[in-house]
Amino acid sequence: MTRRAVEREFERYLSQFVDETYAAFDVAAVLRGSSGGGSRVAGKLLNNSRPLERHVIRPKLQSYQQQILAQLEPVLDYAATDTTFDTYADEVLARDIYWNALRDTVRGDQREQIRERLLARQQSFGDDLAPLVAADSDDFWTAVTDTYDRETATDIVQTHFEFSVPLREDQNAFAFELSIDPGEVLGGLARALPTLNVEFTDEALRSMRHAEQQVIPSAKADVEQAYES
Repeated sequence: MTRRAVEREFERYLSQFVDETYAAFDVAAVLRGSSGGGSRVAGKLLNNSRPLERHVIRPKLQSYQQQILAQLEPVLDYAATDTTFDTYADEVLARDIYWNALRDTVRGDQREQIRERLLARQQSFGDDLAPLVAADSDDFWTAVTDTYDRETATDIVQTHFEFSVPLREDQNAFAFELSIDPGEVLGGLARALPTLNVEFTDEALRSMRHAEQQVIPSAKADVEQAYES
């Protein structure tokens, strides 16, 4: 089937995932837990969390969404050809949100192990997509039911829509961070306040897990409907 059809359906579920992550994200908890949580800047932002969500959190999550979609491109290139995954490994890794969030203190064997796990995860996705990309039908769900049995299709959803797996496996290895310009968020006199840098790794994991609990059952329900129709 056409690559665009695969991309379109993946993008639809990914958009749902980002929306659910955003809805669950507790920016106040991030500010209270930051090293600057008691500062004047953090206090101002705590009192104005809605603008912060709109101007900082939402764009940050959308940037991750675009990065994941960009990573899908070389994965689909791999899925559509007989070329080895090693050909695409550097490009896949360069677009990986986890690899780009790896702490500088992660080195040596641990760094290499994480690299291999991240690449293995994307190679597995490509392997699972390969028969779908090769399907004759251009209708997504017809191609799915022609290509996989119901159990396999359900397993693919469970495996590849758990976006938080790398973070759950090595939470201390990653640092997801925000740089907040109070003037940009609040305007006015807040322009005199210094930039606040905060880490939101714990909140990222919590909100992503919430999103998975919404999106994965929804996607599995779509799978069931496709096989019953």
